[in-house]
Amino acid sequence: MEHTPNKPILPWMRPALLALFALQPLLDILSYWSVPLQIPDAVSTVLRAAVLIGFGLVGFSVSQRKKLYLFGFLAAAVLLAGHVLSCMQAGYLDPGSDLANFMRVVQLPLFTGCLISCLRRDRHSARTVEKGLILNFWIITASVALSLLTHTASATYDESGFGVIGWFATTNAQSSILSMLVPIVVVLYYRKRVFPLFCLAALTGFAQLYFVGTRLAFLTILITFIGLVITALITRNISRRYLIALGLICAVCLLGVKQSPMYRNQAHYNAAMESKQSDSSRMIREGTTLPQDFTPVAPEDEPEEVDEQTLEMIYNFYAKELCNRFGTERVMERYHYTRDIPTITATRMVKINFCEMLMEELPGLSRWFGIELSRMTYNGFNYDAENDFHGIYFLYGSVGLTMMIAFLAYFVYLIIRALLRDFKRVFTLEAGAFGMAFLLAIVYAYHTAGLLRRPNASFYLSVILAYIYYLVQLRRNEAVQ
Repeated sequence: MEHTPNKPILPWMRPALLALFALQPLLDILSYWSVPLQIPDAVSTVLRAAVLIGFGLVGFSVSQRKKLYLFGFLAAAVLLAGHVLSCMQAGYLDPGSDLANFMRVVQLPLFTGCLISCLRRDRHSARTVEKGLILNFWIITASVALSLLTHTASATYDESGFGVIGWFATTNAQSSILSMLVPIVVVLYYRKRVFPLFCLAALTGFAQLYFVGTRLAFLTILITFIGLVITALITRNISRRYLIALGLICAVCLLGVKQSPMYRNQAHYNAAMESKQSDSSRMIREGTTLPQDFTPVAPEDEPEEVDEQTLEMIYNFYAKELCNRFGTERVMERYHYTRDIPTITATRMVKINFCEMLMEELPGLSRWFGIELSRMTYNGFNYDAENDFHGIYFLYGSVGLTMMIAFLAYFVYLIIRALLRDFKRVFTLEAGAFGMAFLLAIVYAYHTAGLLRRPNASFYLSVILAYIYYLVQLRRNEAVQ
């Protein structure tokens, strides 16, 4: 096998990569405990910044394609310059915090490039990447078990108290991390053909996804099972005992769906929305403010026509902060004068509408290069979008969103091109595993804000993209040689 010409393998690279992986969940746990132990937030922030800069320098130093790094730095500098100018036009509120947030977003392409450089320098480090992912899975699993034993686990949903995420502070980020890790780990243990380990990994992985209690985590259980079956059939690498065992674990999770934190939290949310809709129905019928002696009124009992004064009363109650900030008439117009309370109060849409109306008020450059994150806070509440792609647009405008989509689309292009050229050789067990993880990562980025702008989660997407590059480019070139 050829490595980078005239470049010896660096003996420290594989241990350093393994240490980099292990640091990720450990830094998350440190962040979680920083509040009860009164550790300054700056400690974990400085550590993550040191890891970012350190690994960036490592990737640059081992790469033979330094021009690509310089091009990437130039592109990031242009985006940052445009963003800073946009923020200055609107009046900069907190440049330091804004720069820190920019670095969180830049980590994804930077770490991806650095990991690719390491894999290009030493193709055997692909096994180190696999070991690192497995190591992190067991670190997370052990920490969740310890948090349950010590009664210090954090709930997925603070309001209802449902779900378990252990010693991790951000629900969507931790859910996305598990959803990327579990398919990969399950398939890697399937490849190892050690049945007890496979069953243990599948059982603990699916259990964590089940008790995290998000809908996307639950979807991951189903995708992992179906994806492994399809991958095994296509690659003709079938082990019925393993697939049956995985199917049984998956079936237990599906049969217990009505007892799951996901289902119970959704029922809790639906009940709250029904109560609010009943309140609204009475307000419409009686033309009063918040009922003093609540009597449920079904939505179908509402009058077909609602006068503007009553509609304004509903919006001023259920969308109070938006109305205070932008005016009741403008908010009603944004919602197309709907009376549907779940629509008016849905947090995700509230945040998107806030950012859209905010952007309309700011200079035109904000549509190209975005808005400062601090400007999205009103009366102590952060209206940063709960969808990563929306969030990238509001923070870095159409230029930033285009750059992020182009970056991700490049890997989609590489996958499609490789499969069209030589499907049989490219589509392996590993390709199936990382393909599932990539698909789930994109779904998470579209539906949550827990991935592209979260360094702890985007690290795993960087690993997935780098490994995909290894599969479709580096390993393919070895086979051709």
